[in-house]
Amino acid sequence: MGRSTISDVALMAGVSEATVSRALRGVDKVSDRTRQKVVKAAENLNFTLSKSASALASGKTKRVQLVVSGELKAWFNASVLQGIYEVLSPAGYDVIPAFIMDKSELDSLFAKLPANRNMDALIVASFRFDVQLHDHMQKMGIPTIGLNSPSLDGFDASVGIDDAAGMKLGVQLLKSLGHQRIAFVCDYVPHDLFYSTTLRSDLFCRAALDAGYDEHSMMVVRASEHGRGVSYEHLAAEVAAKILASPLRPTGVCVETDEFAVPLLKELRRQHIQIPGDLSVVGFDDAYIAQVSDLTTVRQDPVGLGHKAAIKALGLMRGETLGHPHESIAPELVLRETTGRPR
Repeated sequence: MGRSTISDVALMAGVSEATVSRALRGVDKVSDRTRQKVVKAAENLNFTLSKSASALASGKTKRVQLVVSGELKAWFNASVLQGIYEVLSPAGYDVIPAFIMDKSELDSLFAKLPANRNMDALIVASFRFDVQLHDHMQKMGIPTIGLNSPSLDGFDASVGIDDAAGMKLGVQLLKSLGHQRIAFVCDYVPHDLFYSTTLRSDLFCRAALDAGYDEHSMMVVRASEHGRGVSYEHLAAEVAAKILASPLRPTGVCVETDEFAVPLLKELRRQHIQIPGDLSVVGFDDAYIAQVSDLTTVRQDPVGLGHKAAIKALGLMRGETLGHPHESIAPELVLRETTGRPR
């Protein structure tokens, strides 16, 4: 027996093909009795209305595009994708992930999105979005949602971690432990993109000043700019050398991400620096690597952020007015073995 068609369902239910389409898509103007007849006929024939056919009739693709920076397998990106999928898949939506590594890839991807219109909503994670592109997509009825983005500009809704509160937690911890000289260590990011994590160095300085530190008791350490493919081990060695050679050598550091904090810990220990006796280290994220390394860190929940972003996307796609379109989540401080009082 061949594959059943919409005509077969219409014949068995005694209705038109258009009525079958409306009934299976949940469109109004179909009585409950007729809808039940159509559903029963479809079940008997093992017929499912394809998403492509539904899209042609409704003008909706049932797809949501997720764009992240860095590789999809990275802890944050994979966690965000998991959270979004857990909400959108049961609602009947496909999640189409895409990733970019630099500004040229970002421009190329976004240049194609409006032309394709192969989505009902767009979720952008961690980097700044183009306001003009948002306006273009808004005209086509495609809402854009930011997730941990450094700015609210260009988004109909957003959700993100409160980075300012997170940096304040890290600084206050080091202050309470008695560290008189502290530093912030920047992770490496492409110079032509602006990420949410890029804000953390400025927020650290602001929190340090508020806590009573001055320019002689705090510093920001950056790795030199390198091309794609340079290992974290190489960058960690460079940063560790800068910290240890500084005339105002800190006894406590906050690191932009756990992903960079862990290789930095390894390099410092290779240089016979006692952690936390000689140097206390605070990360940011609470990724799996932080838990395994017993790293004190500031925790965020990317799966939960994905849930919230997807819920906002669903509301906007349904034409709802969101009560709180832009949401900021407070982080938590997680104490482990890499922080303590200085000698």
